[in-house]
Amino acid sequence: MAGTARLSATNERQGDSPFEECFDTLGEAHNENVYGAIERLVQAGEQVGFSVHNNLIRMLKGGMSLAALLDLIEVRMTGTCLHAESTAT
Repeated sequence: MAGTARLSATNERQGDSPFEECFDTLGEAHNENVYGAIERLVQAGEQVGFSVHNNLIRMLKGGMSLAALLDLIEVRMTGTCLHAESTAT
């Protein structure tokens, strides 16, 4: 049965309609946007002292929502900026 599913999936892939090709292309673009967003999240986290493995992933796996993590990064960025201004004066 699994062999039949593979065979039909292969046949479908060979005869993609223009709609399916567009859908695949949009899916790839969506994945690129997701990867870009993750990269920006990691960069922002690292700017405020979070490491990817020890902090960001641990917090998300521990149940922290993405929105809460973004808020925490924002608060730390604001605090970092304020601290940098106070030490510059």
